[in-house]
Amino acid sequence: MHKATAATTALALPMGLVLAAAPARADAPAGDTTALHTQIQPLNEHGAGGTSTVELRGTRVTVQVHATGLAPGLPHAQHLHIGGRNTCPSGMDSDENGDGFVSTVEGMPSYGPEAVSLTTEGGTGAEHKLALEHMAVADEDGKLEYHRTFEVDEDVAERIGDGEAVLVQRGIDAGGDGSYDFNGAGRSDLDESVPAEATHPAACGSLTAAPESGMDTGLGGTAGAPTAAMIGLGAALVTVAGAVAVAGRQLLRART
Repeated sequence: MHKATAATTALALPMGLVLAAAPARADAPAGDTTALHTQIQPLNEHGAGGTSTVELRGTRVTVQVHATGLAPGLPHAQHLHIGGRNTCPSGMDSDENGDGFVSTVEGMPSYGPEAVSLTTEGGTGAEHKLALEHMAVADEDGKLEYHRTFEVDEDVAERIGDGEAVLVQRGIDAGGDGSYDFNGAGRSDLDESVPAEATHPAACGSLTAAPESGMDTGLGGTAGAPTAAMIGLGAALVTVAGAVAVAGRQLLRART
C-alpha cells in the first residue's frame, strides 16, 4: 500500500512540472498588459504594407512597425487615429472631391482624428501630427522600421485597449521625383503650407487583439512565440514518461 502511494506521488510531481511549463492560454489573466496587432494595407493605390504590434501596459505604450513599399528616402508621418468607425477607407470610395486621392481628412470618418503621433523623439500628442522632422524615414528600398515606448493619457490608453485605434501611415510621392512637393497633389487639407503628398495616407490598419500563437511579423518569423515554455514542456514530458514507467513497476511489485 505504501509503495502504491509513493508511486502516485512520484507521478503527481512531474505532472506539476508540465502545468508549470505549459504556455499560458489566451483567455488566462494577463494583468494590465494588452497586446494588439494589425496587418497594414495600402491606401491611394500606393502599394505600401506591413505589420504593426502595440503593447499596452497601463498608460505605457510600445509600438513596433515593419513596413515596405513606402516612398524611399522620405519621412512618413504615422499616427494612431481614434474616434471613427475603427476601419480603413475602402479603395477610392472616400475620394469625395474626385482629385484621385483619399486625403487624411476624407478618410477620417473611417479611422477618426489623430490621437497619437508616432514620432521618433519628442512629444507624441496629436499636436505633433505634422512634425515631419521627427517622423520615421523609409530607406532607399522603401522599407520602414519603427519602435518606441511612451506614455499616453488614460482615456487614450483605454480606447487603444478597447480596440478603437487605427494606424495610418502618410506620405506618397505622386510625382515620382523623390520629394514631397506641391506639383504632385497640391496642398494638404490639414495645412496649406504643407504639400498634400506629405499628408495623404499611404497605408492603414485597424488594431485588434493579437492571436494566441503570435503574429506573422512579415520578416520570416512570429512575434510572441513561447519557445522557452515549449522547451520546458518537452523536458517535463520526458520526466513524466520516466515516472510512469517507475510507477508501473512499483505497482506491479506491490500487487505481487
